[in-house]
Amino acid sequence: MLQMTEKEMKKLNTIKKILGGECTKKEAVESLGITTRQIDRLILKYKNDGEAGFIHKSRGRESKKKVSENIKQKIVNLYITEYFDYNFTHFYEEIREKYQLSPKSIDNILNEADIISPEAQHKTVRLYNANMKKAIRQKEATKEQIDIYQKRQEMEKQKHIRRSSLLYNYGQEVQMDAAFAMWYGEKARALHLAVDKATKRVLYGWFDIQETTRAYFIMLMHIILNYGIPKKIKTDKRGTFSINNVKAKSNLNTTQFGRICEELEIHLSSSSDPLFKPNVERENKTFKGRLIAELRHENIIDDVEANKYLNEVFIPKMNSKFAYEINPEKNDMRENNYSLEELNIIISEQYIRKVDNSSAIKYKGNYYVPVDIETGEIISFSRNTYCTVIVAYDYTYWCNIEDKLYILSEIKAPEKKIYQKTTKTIEEINRSKAHKPAPNHPWRRYNKN
Repeated sequence: MLQMTEKEMKKLNTIKKILGGECTKKEAVESLGITTRQIDRLILKYKNDGEAGFIHKSRGRESKKKVSENIKQKIVNLYITEYFDYNFTHFYEEIREKYQLSPKSIDNILNEADIISPEAQHKTVRLYNANMKKAIRQKEATKEQIDIYQKRQEMEKQKHIRRSSLLYNYGQEVQMDAAFAMWYGEKARALHLAVDKATKRVLYGWFDIQETTRAYFIMLMHIILNYGIPKKIKTDKRGTFSINNVKAKSNLNTTQFGRICEELEIHLSSSSDPLFKPNVERENKTFKGRLIAELRHENIIDDVEANKYLNEVFIPKMNSKFAYEINPEKNDMRENNYSLEELNIIISEQYIRKVDNSSAIKYKGNYYVPVDIETGEIISFSRNTYCTVIVAYDYTYWCNIEDKLYILSEIKAPEKKIYQKTTKTIEEINRSKAHKPAPNHPWRRYNKN
């Protein structure tokens, strides 16, 4: 005889208590959570069938709607071999004429075989991947399960590659941004990142005490020297990349970084919308979740060591895991034809100044004179001659005057005239300043007569 479930046993005992006068129907209703009418039906069932009447009649019987194991295996094999990139609804539409099953039955069959839809939610995918990795590691997964898992991993990889590589070329768009956090040490710092959109590759990163123009100079120099010149750079709308001050717009046409991009023929685009550069925003979150812990584990609290670990260890490791391979046939990264000396001048800060009456140029309170690069001679220019002071990438000072490049040499500040106090009276000063008529003045001609 089939055994009763705990719920069925409770109902039986309650009905026995009612019939034995040990409890009322009202108490039974509260205990079982059913209606009085249902209590009456149970009493009648007990009187007619006894204890056997409380056992569900379908128990132990095979459902007429149950799908055979043979059919299940055929459906699973069909999905794996031919329809692995179909979502479940699409798959059902393809096989519904051959197999008279409901969409829910198809879903259940595929789920039992540890197959998830290509359109499954990220949460479901992550759980599936985690469970399969664990099963494979513990050697609990069957060959069929491993094959399905590997097919899905390859499918997911290809899906993402198609989505990115078909729409974008390598170097077509590089996104830059900075994220503040307690990355290491006791002070918050800004992590600057540059990410290629097509390959999801982190091209370079740099820690600084704050978001600085210099940090973006460093990243751009590294990208050009190691990868080439990108076609486009996307950034947020901060002062490094766009002129937001209305007054400043009347004096400058672009920012220092904007001028560099113009000279290198890089299209610079800026926006305050985070969705404008989603790839670098996503990397910032990923780095926060991993890099902080690794820097702590490595006991890194120094800026130099942090930047070294970031670019020599962490970024290569992240690229090997998450970045896509570069397709040579879809490459917009322009070859760098500039020398290091030329890039040193291009990736620089530049300011307009005038030559003073001593042929010197004043910059940040100091005085400089232009020196010929070949001869080493100081070159003099007339007063108010316009020049461009260049603070090069390596912090050397240069200037451009009349389309010729000179190196700047610092000099002492010109001596100022010292005015001494006078002891002369007003009458003496006036007499000393008495007007003397010119030789041809009419007064002189009159006296001659």
